[in-house]
Amino acid sequence: MSIIVKNIHKTYNAGKGSEVKALNGIDLEIRDGEMLAIMGKSGSGKSTLLKILGCADTDFDGDYLLNGINIKTLSPNQLAKIRNKEIGIVLQNFGLIPNMSVFDNVRVPVCLGGKYDKKATDERIMELLKSLQIEDKRDTDISELSGGQQQRTAIVRALVNQPKIILADEPTGALDKATASDIMDVFQNLNQEGITVIVVTHDEETARKCGRIVILEDGRCENL
Repeated sequence: MSIIVKNIHKTYNAGKGSEVKALNGIDLEIRDGEMLAIMGKSGSGKSTLLKILGCADTDFDGDYLLNGINIKTLSPNQLAKIRNKEIGIVLQNFGLIPNMSVFDNVRVPVCLGGKYDKKATDERIMELLKSLQIEDKRDTDISELSGGQQQRTAIVRALVNQPKIILADEPTGALDKATASDIMDVFQNLNQEGITVIVVTHDEETARKCGRIVILEDGRCENL
């Protein structure tokens, strides 16, 4: 799915003394199947932009065309369907549900989508767990996993609905160097399979594993 954002502006607390301009005219085009790193200092607008790209925030000025469709023309239900089916999210803190097994965590997005084929879904989950080398952890509680295993679980969960886009917000920030490298290898492999991968990071080594790097500074975007 292609992504085009045109002249995106985002202001928090507009008109108040605490007003903050998070994005100040972002123009960005991401090709279908691209692997892109978005870098910038803390407060540069990276997470704000990722929310918009993930269709979690439509309260902005400008245009966001997802596969040629302006997301502002879509209903809340249509946006929810896109978030669940077309876009997979991977977070720095993993975002997993404690006191649940790996398998049950991964199945959550499928359950949220309504009716599903349990047998086919369970088979797909096991295939994904195997591909990320954590199939032996399927019944393990999240609290018993290492950071790397939790991030792999989060990636499997992001993939379970076969999204076309993966958005990863500081996916290596909580990991040691060797594990971070392994996780980026996973993203590279997914990208080679045709999935568009967008990684928000402040780490240069992580960014260099992507095909292109853009820098956010003062709410604007520049290619490195």
